[in-house]
Amino acid sequence: MKTSCVRPLTLALLLLPASLAAAPQEQPAASPNSVRYEIRYMDMHAAEVLAWDQCIQKARCRVAALTVNDSKVKGFLEVLAEPAVHEKIARALAKEDATPRTQRFQLLLMAASEKAGGASSDVPANAQKALADLKGFLPFKSYELLDTAWVSATQDRNADAHMVGRKGQNFRIAMRFRNVGSPADHSLFVDAFQLAVEPYATEPAGPDGKPDHHPGRELIDTTFGLKEGETLVVGTSKVDGVDEALVVLLTAVPAS
Repeated sequence: MKTSCVRPLTLALLLLPASLAAAPQEQPAASPNSVRYEIRYMDMHAAEVLAWDQCIQKARCRVAALTVNDSKVKGFLEVLAEPAVHEKIARALAKEDATPRTQRFQLLLMAASEKAGGASSDVPANAQKALADLKGFLPFKSYELLDTAWVSATQDRNADAHMVGRKGQNFRIAMRFRNVGSPADHSLFVDAFQLAVEPYATEPAGPDGKPDHHPGRELIDTTFGLKEGETLVVGTSKVDGVDEALVVLLTAVPAS
């Protein structure tokens, strides 16, 4: 009579749990697909950076920004990526591209002189620091605050403010900003900033008793980048007939 026996190796396999005895095969990665995203408010470069930030495996992503001449949209993003990445991009854009960004700015108009004296006590601490950082570049030794203005601006839209200087001088500031870079770093770019003095008259200087009329003119026209919470010296301009200059400082006020 023959007897059968189970080999030790075969017996061990039979005693293993099913999950270990037959390990699941690795699932193939989902194939990338192309999706077009409409960008309504964001800067196109910022939207492109945002999409790239969602791609874990950069080699499996393709992002292209397409600008259009349309008042309703800024452009489109053509993105080739896996479905899971598209989900992340859609969520991020829904949050960041929902409404135009509104930013509050503080403007300071100051009179600067080469005479010793430092900054007057009414100059804010952030402005004093910005002036101190440029001490080696600016020839001035004393500063007097002439006027302060607050501007609430919406990205890609013109905003303006009016400030008053000496002897009845009225100044108009026009500016426009947009978002740049990653939304997480709160970077801005002011792509238009102009300071102009409006026409004004001063007390008569001659024997005829007539006031002196001064035409309006542009004093500063520049562009610059900054981050929320940063204070910059935007520019300086020599004042006619006096031994001082105008200095304009701008702060991108952090959201409360």
